[in-house]
Amino acid sequence: MKTIQVFVGSRGGIWLGYAAAIGAAIAYGASQTVGKHVTSEYAPPLVGTAFSLLFGFVYVSIMFHRHIPNDLRTSSRRGFLWFGLSGIASASGVTLLYFALSNAPLVVVSPVVAINPLITLTLAHFFLHKLEKISRMTIMGTVLVVLGVVIITVSKAVS
Repeated sequence: MKTIQVFVGSRGGIWLGYAAAIGAAIAYGASQTVGKHVTSEYAPPLVGTAFSLLFGFVYVSIMFHRHIPNDLRTSSRRGFLWFGLSGIASASGVTLLYFALSNAPLVVVSPVVAINPLITLTLAHFFLHKLEKISRMTIMGTVLVVLGVVIITVSKAVS
């Protein structure tokens, strides 16, 4: 990752962040579609969760194996606590997503899961107020996302 950051330069960092966010959106969107297929045709949600997280661990380990020893040495114990909490939240999210996909249509589950920016902004406001600035435009965009979720959910319930 540092090689890419050096290649794009200091001014390209924000664009690299945007590109990574778009890549994450594509990956999460694809994973929800695959998750619906898996939980509908092949395995119960907990099995899907287990294999999803296992393959994710293997993928990350292969991609970043060179950095792991150094990162383990230089990370603080308090950092590991936060990473642990993040991992538990992430694994809980995947588990709940697969349970939702096994019981409800993808076209409803995916938009509801997409309200996560509202949760993120709320938590950032309380816990990261020194690191993150939340502007009115950010709040307005988040409200639009949530409004879109409500419209999609209500329209699906009515039809």
